[in-house]
Amino acid sequence: MVSGHFFHFRGGVFFVSCIKTINMKQITVFLVILMLLSGFYGCRTVTKQETDGVVSVSIMPVKYFIDYLTDASLEVNVMVPSGASHATYAPTTGQLRKLSDSDIYFRIGHLGYEQAFIDRLSELNPRMQVVNLSDGVELIHGEEVDHGDHVHEGGIDPHIWMSPAVMLKLLPRISEAITETYPDLTQAVKTRYAELHDAVETLHQELESLTEGLTQRSFMIFHPALTYMARDYGLEQIAIERHGKEPSPAQLRHMVRHARHHDIRIIFIQEEFDMRSAQLVSEETGAALVQINPLAYEWREEIKHIMETLNTSLQ
Repeated sequence: MVSGHFFHFRGGVFFVSCIKTINMKQITVFLVILMLLSGFYGCRTVTKQETDGVVSVSIMPVKYFIDYLTDASLEVNVMVPSGASHATYAPTTGQLRKLSDSDIYFRIGHLGYEQAFIDRLSELNPRMQVVNLSDGVELIHGEEVDHGDHVHEGGIDPHIWMSPAVMLKLLPRISEAITETYPDLTQAVKTRYAELHDAVETLHQELESLTEGLTQRSFMIFHPALTYMARDYGLEQIAIERHGKEPSPAQLRHMVRHARHHDIRIIFIQEEFDMRSAQLVSEETGAALVQINPLAYEWREEIKHIMETLNTSLQ
């Protein structure tokens, strides 16, 4: 038996005939995708009044900077929530809906999900300004992967936001994009920009001073999320996970030997990863196992947490 359902979209009505055995969630997902991919919004202009100041960002830390600069006066749609993997995450229909309303999209540039979805994301909202925060940053390439008869160049490490030195370069771009799109926020952003820049500059200087006085500069980490911090502040990051794969028993034995030989005292692990491999290395070496969250909203607090760990363990 066929039944009809009416759905309202901004004053319009959309009717779908469906089989009763299809649940409403499936219908809603279908309608959202159909609406977005068919250019529902492309046929008319969406004004800021309609979107009420919506911007999209790839990750929570970028939302933190936008909220600070604008005093949380813009709605910020985060594409990869804290605790999710940016390499494999697939945006929800709700996130895609918000993206189609956004005036600006701040992308990191080389996250796994961005590489998979960026062409489609642009199609959903052609009028949207896309700000690639990786543009102008000296990027770090991963290790080459030797397949015997050929070698693949390593991918670009995307974790640019985990270095205060890099964030000092990104803040002007974020600020300029906001004030160009929302001129009424110019004065507020200008005032709060000075405060935020000073706070990040202070972290930068404190991290420089801290790392200059360390007796040990190497640390282990499950997934290499502190690559830019290590480069910019003279540290050595040793990743347990290699090429996105869990380490084999032989690799773990090598890690344990390496940690003992180089007196590794810290093993960082992100909250979303299984702790068993890192726990094993920690138990075998006596290195402290410390959880971090590079996708945490409170960016400054997370950087301070890492700095405190370095100061406690590597002096």
